[in-house]
Amino acid sequence: MDQLAGFQGVALPCKDIDCRDNELVHPRFVQEYASAYSRLTGWAITSPGQLIEAFFEHHGEADLAGFKTMFNRHPDLSRFVTREDIQFITLTRRDIPATVASFMLALEQQTWRRSGGDTAARWTFCKAHAQQVAANLEYVFQSNMVLSQVPGAIKLVYEDLCQANFMNPDLDACFGRHVAIDQPKSPTDASRYVSNWDEFVEFLQPHWQALKARFAQQRPGVSGDRG
Repeated sequence: MDQLAGFQGVALPCKDIDCRDNELVHPRFVQEYASAYSRLTGWAITSPGQLIEAFFEHHGEADLAGFKTMFNRHPDLSRFVTREDIQFITLTRRDIPATVASFMLALEQQTWRRSGGDTAARWTFCKAHAQQVAANLEYVFQSNMVLSQVPGAIKLVYEDLCQANFMNPDLDACFGRHVAIDQPKSPTDASRYVSNWDEFVEFLQPHWQALKARFAQQRPGVSGDRG
């Protein structure tokens, strides 16, 4: 999102208002953003859906306009992701244990802002974390399943984005230029900040397998294998 913010002709919420991480319908701030776009558009905005429409209306003349969001912020997700006027770009991460570890570290430090590379942070998995870790693992699993099924999406992978030679022809075609992160850093190696990494991964493995088995029962003939 920071890279896209530097592009001319690409409208993002951060160019209009103080919108944290360009997450337009973040539940903690959606009322604040709705009030801001009400002032910008003159619309009476009373729902996240109306806020989305107001944002697009406000940038009706822009070449492209968009924002960052999460799958569980849209009550009618199936309808939202099939809109023909929106090009969805999904982002997932291959390294599932590192994803969950990142969530836990973010919750402990009360910040989601990290730029990759080495970190001085340290975290130790213990039994008191078990329920929260399992819940975050399920969220990651659900996210991956939902995002993998968004029709016509441009599918990006975090580990690929962090490569200096990253290129995605569909992404470049969408924006009419080459899109890549300037001076990308490698993904933070979670095994270097989780002090008992092997124990953590060992805890995750049966839970991940159980999630895949449950998904397979709910969706016969569909594989839930995402790593």
